[in-house]
Amino acid sequence: MKSKTQKIQLTTKKQFEVLDITAKVKEVLNSSGVSSGLAVIYSPHSTASIEINHNEPLLLQDIMKLLYRVAPMDINYAHDLFEIRTKVDALERSNGHAHVKAFLLGSSETVPVENSEMSLGEKQSIFFVELDGGREREVIVKIVGE
Repeated sequence: MKSKTQKIQLTTKKQFEVLDITAKVKEVLNSSGVSSGLAVIYSPHSTASIEINHNEPLLLQDIMKLLYRVAPMDINYAHDLFEIRTKVDALERSNGHAHVKAFLLGSSETVPVENSEMSLGEKQSIFFVELDGGREREVIVKIVGE
């Protein structure tokens, strides 16, 4: 069994941003030598997500609107009460909304690999979803198989 792990470095510029990372994940797969297996794409950040969906700008706007309705920025989150929280980092942001969104979305996706290709649907792309940007971020890609 073969295995390859690689980090993809990203820079986000906006509070909410959706970056198509499909080509970068394919590069990792192509360099892995795996023709049949799995690609795991993981965000090690608690205010970002990995998602698979259609790369259509109006759909991405709809998704953003829904997420801001479910977890708006302008309500009080207990996470943001720094005066009563313990273990608060000096550079901590008021970002309870972003943690809630990330909790709902999840941090990883797994894609089957067959014939050295990811088994994505015709209109599917792999996205890094920034929920508290802009920041330096990374995505961990793990390819396993034969």
